[in-house]
Amino acid sequence: MLSKPMRNRLCFGYVSLVVCIAMGFLYRIVLKLSLNIHFFRSNGQNSFSFIDYVAFYSAGKIVLSDTRAQIYQFATQLAAYNKTLTESLGAKISVDHIPLGQSVPWFFAMLAPFSLMPILVSYIAWCLTGLALSGFWLWKILRQNGYTTLFSVLFLLGVAGSYPYEHLMDDGQNSAFIVAALAFMLYNWFKGNHIACGIGLALMSIKPQYAVFLVIPAIAMRRWTVLVSAAASGTILLIGSALIFGVKTLIDYPALLHQTEKTDPAVFPTWMVSIRGPLSILMDLDLALNISTITFAIAFLAMLGFWLRFVAKGSPIKVRVAIAITLLVCMLASPHTHIYDLVIFAAAVAVVPMKSFFETTGLPAAAAVWSRVIVLYPLISFCIYLLTEIPAFMPSGHEILGVGFFALNCCLLAILVWYYRSAHLMPAANEQPPVEPLSKESLP
Repeated sequence: MLSKPMRNRLCFGYVSLVVCIAMGFLYRIVLKLSLNIHFFRSNGQNSFSFIDYVAFYSAGKIVLSDTRAQIYQFATQLAAYNKTLTESLGAKISVDHIPLGQSVPWFFAMLAPFSLMPILVSYIAWCLTGLALSGFWLWKILRQNGYTTLFSVLFLLGVAGSYPYEHLMDDGQNSAFIVAALAFMLYNWFKGNHIACGIGLALMSIKPQYAVFLVIPAIAMRRWTVLVSAAASGTILLIGSALIFGVKTLIDYPALLHQTEKTDPAVFPTWMVSIRGPLSILMDLDLALNISTITFAIAFLAMLGFWLRFVAKGSPIKVRVAIAITLLVCMLASPHTHIYDLVIFAAAVAVVPMKSFFETTGLPAAAAVWSRVIVLYPLISFCIYLLTEIPAFMPSGHEILGVGFFALNCCLLAILVWYYRSAHLMPAANEQPPVEPLSKESLP
């Protein structure tokens, strides 16, 4: 058994390492911004692409234009994209193909205020807004669960120091807002504020594949107010989108989404961290999409049955672990999950009881392993990223990242299932940190 001074040294050393990793990621982004090369990404000799935020910024410009009703037409998006390249980025080129933006209409509407700024200011404001919202609501849920200020700070540092979060910020993606929506939803779920919880669920529909699975706990626990609130909030989003883009745009959206996922290689299916990624590497892309879609539907029904049969009658700790299991199963089975989406899981991790690396005495083995793996997650994710820097692996770097994180998530799921099965071995509530709720009656 290590002495307390030695444990303190190891903890300090590890925290320092995570800080260095996070600062290294930040430095790389700031350096590229200062050199005006951040929005460009090299894909090899004489080949490059642009980060996703360029497409988001262009979409915001479309929302503010007279062509907003044609926002899902390729020609409209391409024209706006090339205008951003030449006028906002000062590029002396144009492109003839881009990934067709397929986000939900209300997300495009959300981009409009950011497109009023110069693109560099807009990108920084976008990242800082996502960082602030996700950090604030993760902090709220950690404090609600009784974790100390120091533990909460270190948890947030671990999230920021993980590779998925760095990838999210680097690309200017929107998953930080989904983290905030999920943390807001879970905070109000355990607080018992059903209306606010439903609003959070509706906001998660920015990426509907995740919102769908998080309907399951509300159905199983018979939280009808949550579902009514989510439906009402979703209706408001639909009406607002119809007023902005037109009813026809909304009606045509599902067919466009399916067609884009099926035919556009720019969705990068072989890079995905869900089951679709490995399948797309091994077989025809259309077949991989069909299998992953069927898997997603089966997984939804399986998780619904799991909640109705077991979780709804289980202990508060089992409910918390089951929420994390549900989201992770969703991510593994989803037809569309990229690395940056993995940060969404941080909100579910925050509700699962855990302790620091050397403070797991008295916990069942599964809870101890879970706590330690979560502590080490930033380092593990960084090591997976380092594999892509090996010269022999560079040509397949994105595929290696996808398969690596898919395998890691499978391991996390196995640990969570083990945790769920041994949750009855957890110490009594009065020996645990003051996590809310502590009784079945206090569950929302």
